[in-house]
Amino acid sequence: MAERPLRLAVVGMSTSPTCGARDHALLLARALEHERVSCSLHWLAREHESLRAAHAEIHGWTRTLAEELARERPDAVLLHYSSFSFAYRGVPLYLRPTLSALHRCSVPLVSFMHEFAYPWRAGDWRGNVWAATQRAALIDLMRASQAAVLTTDFRVDWLASRWWLARRPMAIAPVFSNLPAPTATGAPAPEPPRERRLVGLFGYSFQGAATALVLDALRSLLETGVDVRLRLLGAPGRASGAGQSWLAEADARGLSDALSFTDTLPAGELSNELAACELLLSVDPPGPTSRKGTLAASLASGRPVIAIDGPRSWSELTAADAAIVVAPTSGALAGAIAELLADEPRREALGARGRAFAERRMSVEHSAEVVAGLLRELLGAQPSAAA
Repeated sequence: MAERPLRLAVVGMSTSPTCGARDHALLLARALEHERVSCSLHWLAREHESLRAAHAEIHGWTRTLAEELARERPDAVLLHYSSFSFAYRGVPLYLRPTLSALHRCSVPLVSFMHEFAYPWRAGDWRGNVWAATQRAALIDLMRASQAAVLTTDFRVDWLASRWWLARRPMAIAPVFSNLPAPTATGAPAPEPPRERRLVGLFGYSFQGAATALVLDALRSLLETGVDVRLRLLGAPGRASGAGQSWLAEADARGLSDALSFTDTLPAGELSNELAACELLLSVDPPGPTSRKGTLAASLASGRPVIAIDGPRSWSELTAADAAIVVAPTSGALAGAIAELLADEPRREALGARGRAFAERRMSVEHSAEVVAGLLRELLGAQPSAAA
């Protein structure tokens, strides 16, 4: 007998017009339709920054949310949780009223945890306040949830090891790309002699050693005769704080002419920009992980990816030979870039393996299968009355 379709209410909030969690929720909701899960969206785009205005906005929305869910009577709720989206100045004041509204619905709650706790000792006293209060909010969230979805195995391990959190079933759904497939073939046009080779970096807004590492590798390549140009892809753009930091570091090394930006682009154009690069970099200090949408998009573009190793590097990625992962040094990165630029068949083969890996393990369809399976396990697969 066929399983009856499920009705799922998708809930979340954003603090800015550009929101990866909201884009993720929308794409996942569409994909869930193919898993016989119909979704309704209940998403707050927050507009107010003052405490009083934000408080009124949140409480007005939660009242409306409770009324909407009472009318719809979904089988379950999927809450997309990012701690700072539910926070006032980093303190998650707005999770509890949201959970209260969801509790009145009296259906199982599954929490999709995008970002759930700021790390200890990662900043000044404000960072420690964020870390403490966001961990305290996790107590309420895990107690209210019947199950959770996370994007990495090490986050599942972390939650399972916290004695102060309620034990719940957990599933892993690696982050998928929010970009459409490129409209180009995925391979750049042949380069005329002496034209600079284009290397792309999608996801460059972090601070710290990775910026210096990439630019030192770029300088080393130029000094050894590899005429290469680095293109920083997508948001936040040249005028942002991160963009200005890259420009200052490049200027200090005499690399201003070797660095360019696309700035913020529509999703389709950005996808084509990734596909136009000869190779792409992934240089987050923790290593390439299943929680990075920029890695998913880079792999899905069909271009070969070189990543720097780190403490959280995804073993499944390296086991599949879907990317080249090198030691986090400028010499190792420069050497890998030079070798790959000199070997077109290897570039194309690596790009094809990366795309296949993304389709298998980092696609929205895979995430939809994981979430739908968890929902049916949680609810019990009930036969359709019409079956």
